[in-house]
Amino acid sequence: MRQSQHIKDFVQGQPGSEDRNRIEQSFEKEKYPRGHKIISNRQVCRKFYYLENGLVRCCNFADGRTLWFEVEHNFFTVPDSFMHRSPSAQELTCMEDSTVYSLSRNKLQAHCQEDLAWANWWISLLEDEYLKLQYIHQSLMYKRAAERYRELINAIPDIENRVSLKHIASFLGISQVSLSRIRAGKQ
Repeated sequence: MRQSQHIKDFVQGQPGSEDRNRIEQSFEKEKYPRGHKIISNRQVCRKFYYLENGLVRCCNFADGRTLWFEVEHNFFTVPDSFMHRSPSAQELTCMEDSTVYSLSRNKLQAHCQEDLAWANWWISLLEDEYLKLQYIHQSLMYKRAAERYRELINAIPDIENRVSLKHIASFLGISQVSLSRIRAGKQ
């Protein structure tokens, strides 16, 4: 199982092979086809995910706006639904065939209560995710669409080959016509 540096460091930091096995056994491997909805509207998100390969899109169910994309070797969930055990207003959809590892909220909480290393790993991961969300929020508020587009292409160079331009435009908060102008260098 190829995992992000966060899990790899955590597993390697454990003293015995029994602990490493327990960690690896905590995550469940799931394979989903393109178009599969991991979380649908109004469904409670009860798992935290790690994307081994593929691409996942999160969209707001009410208006279909793309909130974020997640690519391989990253963690994701629907934060408010996962943390509060409330119905989700977002959907998580696989944009490609995807291999995902999941960890239930109950298992995660039990591990954090039993083991300080788990709790520290979880806190570190939450800090990283918070900073990523803050960056996205500030980018949407203070940067022009062309700059946001360039940053997206730098972050996920092959994004245009992996998702429709409609979803990219939605994420950037612009029309497809505006995206076409940006791509053509006219803005």
